[in-house]
Amino acid sequence: MRGKHTIALFFLLFALALPSLAQQAFNPEVRVWLTRWRNSSLHITCSARWQVVSGETQREIPAGETVLVERAGEQVALQIGDERLEAKEWNLQGEAPLSLSDAQGNNGRSYRGKIVVRVYRSRLQVLNVLPLEDYLLGVVPLEMPPGFPAEALKAQAVAARSWTVRNRFRHEADGADVCDGIHCQVYGGMNAEKESTTTAVRGTAGVILVNSDLPVDGVYTADCGGQPALGNGVEPPPADRDDAGRDYCADNPRHRWQVGFAFMEVWQAAGEQDSAQEPPKGEVDVQIAQSDAGGRVLNLRIRCGEVVREVSGVQLRSRLSLPSTLFSVRLDQGNMIVFEGSGSGHGKGLCQWGAAGRARAGQSMEQILQAYYPGASLATLSEVMWQWRKNQKGSSNR
Repeated sequence: MRGKHTIALFFLLFALALPSLAQQAFNPEVRVWLTRWRNSSLHITCSARWQVVSGETQREIPAGETVLVERAGEQVALQIGDERLEAKEWNLQGEAPLSLSDAQGNNGRSYRGKIVVRVYRSRLQVLNVLPLEDYLLGVVPLEMPPGFPAEALKAQAVAARSWTVRNRFRHEADGADVCDGIHCQVYGGMNAEKESTTTAVRGTAGVILVNSDLPVDGVYTADCGGQPALGNGVEPPPADRDDAGRDYCADNPRHRWQVGFAFMEVWQAAGEQDSAQEPPKGEVDVQIAQSDAGGRVLNLRIRCGEVVREVSGVQLRSRLSLPSTLFSVRLDQGNMIVFEGSGSGHGKGLCQWGAAGRARAGQSMEQILQAYYPGASLATLSEVMWQWRKNQKGSSNR
């Protein structure tokens, strides 16, 4: 108990220091690969003066003028009025955010920072290079509903910032830090920004989660189903419930779910892509072969006649689009398999619906983070933390 009280006291003291820390936050640039614009011609404009630069070539563009950007072999071509310029890479930056749209002027989005366009693997690649805190403004509202309580949004901001620091080399081979899709964190530029989430990001500027002075991989999930997934330790995290035993994430209208499939659908999903083969005949059965200590399905066993198949819970969830691996299973009327479960997502890290429930119950951002990342503490981002992976590589080469 003494250790728990010490951790709680640390979080409390850190909370009191947040306003001054936010003013001193280290705010490095993030290179975001805008995959939505991959290999398509673009219109780019700005409401203020802007410029395009490549090496010694530089052009000033008046406010409101549109430039056509397209791939020309292994070069990027810019059509500026009657002038056509080509280079391997262009840097575009204005006195206001840049607006991108397709070649027909549709699907426009605005981005803070600067835009880099280049040819990568024979395709047009567009990067948005901007400060970390500005990047998060376009992430948090797409990863957590902006209408969630303020403390939950602040916890999400810290988790997303921590994830970015920990995973910023995910697309290093692509010349970027992160992408704008679900492979990383969904990022929508300025169009995604909301007042509530902007307040959460600005109010936690520079704050990340660390463990042993290393940034924590701030993963998060929509709904843990009342039982967070196993961490790195042997014991499962405590159930995500209040003092009355109610799930903190129970306010999610899809918290409990039930789906049914024909037996052969599950049989094929449990196979190795051999659905074209003639199915066996005989009695059928299905059961959970193995679960982890938190109740999530590790392996499911399905039998048809004398043939038995096993499939992991993760694979089955992906192939059947199940909300989570926290489920029970039963055979219904001989030819239907019914899955009954709770939660949505992998269940690891911050439970977003649970964070909302905890915030409504009066818990602070610090208490919410302490619940979902046991053993972690809050720290102010530094350049050493931002370069943590490069520093590790350097140490291993000595």
